[in-house]
Amino acid sequence: MPHCRRCISTGRTCDGYSSRTASPTRSIEVMPNPSHSTGLFASVTERQSFHYFQLHAGKALGGYFNQPFWGRSVMQAAIHDAPIRHLVVALGAAYRIFEDGSGECMAFVLQQCNRSIRELASAGNECCVLTASLLFIYLALVRGHSAEAIQHVRSAVKLLQSSDQSTHQPDNATSGAAYPVPIAQLRPSILSVYGQLRGMIGDPALQAANRDILVSEMKPATLFLSVSEAHAYIEQLYHNIIAYLEDAELGPPATEELLGVMVARHKELCRALESSQDALDRLAASVSDKSITILRVYHIMFVIRLGTDILRPESRETAFDHTEAYFAEMISHCELFFSQDMDQTDHRPEPPTCSSGSGIVLPLHMIASRCRNPGIRRRAIHFLSTCSRREGLWDSRLASRIVSQTMDIEEQGVISNGTACAHVVNGGKKIPEEARVRAVKIELQGDKQATLRFITGSDWKEGGEGVKKSIQW
Repeated sequence: MPHCRRCISTGRTCDGYSSRTASPTRSIEVMPNPSHSTGLFASVTERQSFHYFQLHAGKALGGYFNQPFWGRSVMQAAIHDAPIRHLVVALGAAYRIFEDGSGECMAFVLQQCNRSIRELASAGNECCVLTASLLFIYLALVRGHSAEAIQHVRSAVKLLQSSDQSTHQPDNATSGAAYPVPIAQLRPSILSVYGQLRGMIGDPALQAANRDILVSEMKPATLFLSVSEAHAYIEQLYHNIIAYLEDAELGPPATEELLGVMVARHKELCRALESSQDALDRLAASVSDKSITILRVYHIMFVIRLGTDILRPESRETAFDHTEAYFAEMISHCELFFSQDMDQTDHRPEPPTCSSGSGIVLPLHMIASRCRNPGIRRRAIHFLSTCSRREGLWDSRLASRIVSQTMDIEEQGVISNGTACAHVVNGGKKIPEEARVRAVKIELQGDKQATLRFITGSDWKEGGEGVKKSIQW
């Protein structure tokens, strides 16, 4: 899989990647499309993969909230620019491989990526480059290459920040205005996956940044006219909550003035949350859509996170015990969500999916990692392990394996020195703060391997390394 960061940022010509000599022989059946232009494609396989993206993969990647972007904007850009067209063709082929579970046609996928990289070297439109960056992110995610996807996310954010700076220059005020995918559409798509990255493993480059790109003013919501509008607001709120919690943990207020700023910010976020809950309730009265269920789960998750006392980090994990009722409500919504899926698929197993935007995996992960009620926790892990969803950077099967190990470490009372505690969860005794896993540090080693460090409360206090485990996928 190509890494195009240096090529895009420096304008160098990439030599590409070596691909297998065997050419793909698979035939992809598609519905006839009389509007397509055969002049856009060099082979039947290219045309078939493009149409597979148009008819299926693009819809899947659109998820519950981003159908217009993937179904219309990306397709228009693919017609407009050859580098984007090659990536759409690659995504169509890669998504078919993802669904089938086979490795066929991968040489073709890499070939299309190489052609896109070479043509991007001469691309002069920043929107074209940003669109390509986003497609490279999801091409890596479809293939399960997490480390590569993260690298592309960080590169895309740098490009977006550079674009933000250039738009303040008078000569560049209309940059990218005529492109099929304008900055206004690219920004939320890039920030969506970057927000997932920040919530998952953070971003070391943030310390050197002039400002946090996730932070914005959160004015109270008044009325949501559509599900997509509600999603945009709630995802923006999620990003601001992530930044707020991260800032509080890394740099707690040292003066009364800074404490006042933090309290004011907390109130702003709480007002935004309450107003968006009211606006979503009004929207739900007129819209029957399972995406509403997802947004309700996120609201409850925000209530839990904003309700914790960030000035008492030493008791953060046991504080979640007081929010058990909220976790129960979250898992009930998740059960409703999956029951709706079963109703639509006649009780057939859910096919693997890879999508963008907010989804159900992140809330399930929070339940499984923060709720110590064994029944609720196991229900969340069950959903993660039995569904096959990649929602941006969140992979349900991988998340299931990680939180299962978290649960085992906590319930067996294992701490970093290997000593066992005497508490018994199912006997009604609570897991003490020092034995609870408060963080899982992920050190990626290649695209499909990582070392995990489970940091318990005891490790956090003493600066311990935590329980180390390796994982492959």
